[in-house]
Amino acid sequence: MGLFNKDVKNENKVSDISATTEESRVNKRLYLVDYENVSDAGLVGVDQLSGNDIVVIFYGSKVKSVAYESLIAITSSTANIEHVKAEKTAKNYLDFQLTTYLGYKLGQNSYDEIYVISKDSGFDAVVDFWTEKEYSIKRQESIVIKEKVVEEISEEQPKARPRRTYTRRAGNSGRTTTRTVRQKVVTKPQTKKSRTTTRPTVTDKQKAELRAALKGAELSAPDYKKVYDAFASCENASAYNNKLQKSLSNDKTSVVYKATSKIFENAKK
Repeated sequence: MGLFNKDVKNENKVSDISATTEESRVNKRLYLVDYENVSDAGLVGVDQLSGNDIVVIFYGSKVKSVAYESLIAITSSTANIEHVKAEKTAKNYLDFQLTTYLGYKLGQNSYDEIYVISKDSGFDAVVDFWTEKEYSIKRQESIVIKEKVVEEISEEQPKARPRRTYTRRAGNSGRTTTRTVRQKVVTKPQTKKSRTTTRPTVTDKQKAELRAALKGAELSAPDYKKVYDAFASCENASAYNNKLQKSLSNDKTSVVYKATSKIFENAKK
């Protein structure tokens, strides 16, 4: 009986150690910053990262200076920070280096989360590729995204002030008269609440399907954005085709509609 109790005690001890280890585990994150695209705004939050995080800042010869606040944030950060300079200025030269370096990093280590810091939607193709291979990766415009706080407008009306009573003596009769004066209440005009409309969006899965279907169409990043917009906002095939014609050339519209019409119809079912 004593031996059995000893085994149970040891098992509980191992479980406690495993739970403690799991709780103390810190995620390892990789940040690839397209500094030419996002500038200092993309580095917001770098000083909030941990020692397990890796930040790779890609910059070109056009970058001549860094804001002093960004310099303080970088030097005070506990994250591992690397700098990669793109020596040449050819079109998309830095973008291809960043994309290649991402594959190099993933070949060396494993990361719990990966972030491409850029406003360039062309990196969505990279995000789609690694997402299909079950990597946790996303593109955003800064290291830490600040949440917008919306202040609620109070609809309570101001309370009416109590009436004041004045007493005065009337002539020599000794009588007094009482007059009540109503206080003027000033109410602030109510501000109409702004209505927020949610624009229809395209899911990451649908983006991946569209890119796969349009692989040989030689579309630019702005073209893909127009396709996404038409795909999300239109309710039927006719409207989808019309919107493509308004935003793309006739040749591109023909290729895009032919390659994606089936995907559109399946999505709208």
